[in-house]
Amino acid sequence: MNINFLAGILILALTGAFLPVINRIFRISGVLGAIISSVGYILAGFLILLSGDGKKLLSSFFVTDSVTQLIGMLILVASWMTMLVVYWITQRDKFINELVAALLISTAGALLLISSTNFVSLIIAMELMTMPTYLMVLFSFDDKSMEAGVKYFFNGALAIGTMLFGVSLLYAITGSFDFEILARELFKDPLVTLAAIFILAGFGFKLTAFPFHFWGPDIYDGTCPGVAALLTGISKSAAFIALMRVVYEALPAISSNLTFIFALLAAITMTVGNLLALAQKRVSRILAYSSVAHAGYTLIAFAALAVPVSVTGILYHSVAYVFMKTAAFLCFAVFLYLWGARTMDDYKGLGKREPLLAALFLIFLLSLAGVPPMAGFISKVFVFTSAVNAGMTWLALVGLLNSAFSVAYYIWIAKQMYLEEPTIEKPLNNPSDKNFILIPLAVMAVFLIVLGIWINPVVNASAAFISKIGF
Repeated sequence: MNINFLAGILILALTGAFLPVINRIFRISGVLGAIISSVGYILAGFLILLSGDGKKLLSSFFVTDSVTQLIGMLILVASWMTMLVVYWITQRDKFINELVAALLISTAGALLLISSTNFVSLIIAMELMTMPTYLMVLFSFDDKSMEAGVKYFFNGALAIGTMLFGVSLLYAITGSFDFEILARELFKDPLVTLAAIFILAGFGFKLTAFPFHFWGPDIYDGTCPGVAALLTGISKSAAFIALMRVVYEALPAISSNLTFIFALLAAITMTVGNLLALAQKRVSRILAYSSVAHAGYTLIAFAALAVPVSVTGILYHSVAYVFMKTAAFLCFAVFLYLWGARTMDDYKGLGKREPLLAALFLIFLLSLAGVPPMAGFISKVFVFTSAVNAGMTWLALVGLLNSAFSVAYYIWIAKQMYLEEPTIEKPLNNPSDKNFILIPLAVMAVFLIVLGIWINPVVNASAAFISKIGF
């Protein structure tokens, strides 16, 4: 049995577990903590690259395939860059090492989640990904973060509760939690469809899809932006891949029953997300409702699950999303730290104050809007193509109209940065090493541009997955 993949995840989790202990004993600095964490990320990435393709682990609880390796490496990179930004912004906080430890453990859970092929391992992985973030949401220790923490706790409880009920129904029918056995044993039956609906509802809370989105923006706005970057980017991308495995590997027998549900959720989710985003004045809430809209775009590909290109659409949008949404929230975090900028009025003239940071933020906004040659553009091409190929041209048109509509609020942010005069006279913080923080953001910008031009890695990974599930 090839255990490189699990060994990499274990190293990442142990790095997170021992980081606060090392800090308690040796009182390490923020720089040393970042170095120790970086070593954990590098070792984990190296082992994941060596994990091989098509390997089943721990009696088929997990699998390493092309999707696991690709998404796993990109999640690692995005989490690593997030860690560097979070360390830089909050390095003077006495609990910074505990915050980063939670980030490392949550990332380990995300890696387990994308490789789960059994509902037992999937739920354990989802909880491992989620439980550290309960503490992270409360990190600011103010009234807004406390409110966000309470809402996030109940959101997580509803998610896992509804999912467990659906899984218990499937177990009652088949006597198994294994995806491969479920795919063989399940048949078209009202009880199976009901179980699938409860499982999808559980994922709906994680993805902030309509009508399960109601607390999502409050949570993302109430917590510190670095944590919001993890919740909206890394965790949601992992949840997309987990849902893809459930739908294609465990529930193919009832896929036709789910098409209309996915299509309806996609149309409403992206429309509600974009309309509410346009009505916001705080940049964090604009990005939060944009996250709701992007859940809708991905659900378009799930609605088209009868055609092979839907896999490419899901995979490509997850790949693009993990960088563009994570990085957008990190840019907001840096602007907030340097200038105290929260509202649209605060962003006036920041393109002149921080030209390099504003340029990177613009790249991420353009990718979210789906402007070529960004990865966000290619991902939407595959998503909308899947809908057309599945005979749902109407859904592709709804998605296209929503995508065009979303440009308004992304351009609105750019207009404030570049075409308005500054309203904030003096920076809130002006550290001498502030150019350092541009490096992790630039790394993610490069990934978005490269993946918008070089599509082979994602297309090849999706082709291997399509072949595996027998399309």
